Amino acid sequence: MRLAVTGAAGFVGRAVVRHLAETRPDVELVLADRAFDAPQAFETVTGDLTDPAMTQAVCRQDIDGVLHLAALPGGAAERDPGASRLANLEVPLALIEAMQGRRLVIAGSIAVFGAALPAHVDDATPPAPDSVYGTHKRMVELAFADAVRRNVLGGMVLRLPGIVARPAAAGGFGSAFLSDVFHAARSGSACTLPVAPDATSWLMSVRTCAANLAAAVLGDASQRDALTLPALRVRIGDLVAELASHGDIRAIGHVEEPAIRRSFGSYPSLATPRADALGMRHDGTLHALVETTLADI
Repeated sequence: MRLAVTGAAGFVGRAVVRHLAETRPDVELVLADRAFDAPQAFETVTGDLTDPAMTQAVCRQDIDGVLHLAALPGGAAERDPGASRLANLEVPLALIEAMQGRRLVIAGSIAVFGAALPAHVDDATPPAPDSVYGTHKRMVELAFADAVRRNVLGGMVLRLPGIVARPAAAGGFGSAFLSDVFHAARSGSACTLPVAPDATSWLMSVRTCAANLAAAVLGDASQRDALTLPALRVRIGDLVAELASHGDIRAIGHVEEPAIRRSFGSYPSLATPRADALGMRHDGTLHALVETTLADI
């Protein structure tokens, strides 16, 4: 099997490539991104996916499946809706068209639910995006569902929760504080969290995320409707307390910003039976999530 991974030089992309190299050496990988900062052990394709020639290179006929991870982050999308339309809508639509008859898995986002969440979220919760990023992600979900309905495409869209820990001060991510707190605890450096200790978020380690994405693209199940991945609902105060067992949290504080609290710190209970039935999983416990995350940064 020959599999192409877009956004392969990014945070999640690197984890997916590492996971596949370790667990499925029989799979031939083609890595696609704007650039790579080091030589790769696999074939690479470099360029901007908004260029039709780049899409053609990623979706050439010897590619059996594509895992699409490349995206413009939410904060950057809100600042430049036109760029978001190109990267977060038109590129996935082009991949859906080009990969007909083959397999495509797209990394979606819980941003499709918006910030005004109900008291509980499950597979029946209707999307209600309230951001440029979430709206474009929802539009891709609808286009993908129609392709599966017409039986011209296999695969699924997976709604990713907060994935930790991104590189410190990752640009364009309003949720960057969820990763920055790990780096601060590891180094003992100062970190002011923009949410109070009782704020709650849905989190997953990048290692577990990579395993879920790899299973989706290498499997044969197809889903018309997007799948929300299982995630741990984490109270931020509990996360900081757990980090205290692994590092120095004395310089970590809280100054709540209401807008950040609404968008990234008010997540309710979550049930994902459809994803669970396909073998998708979260990290199990907060302790396991923290240990895994710290081991990978």
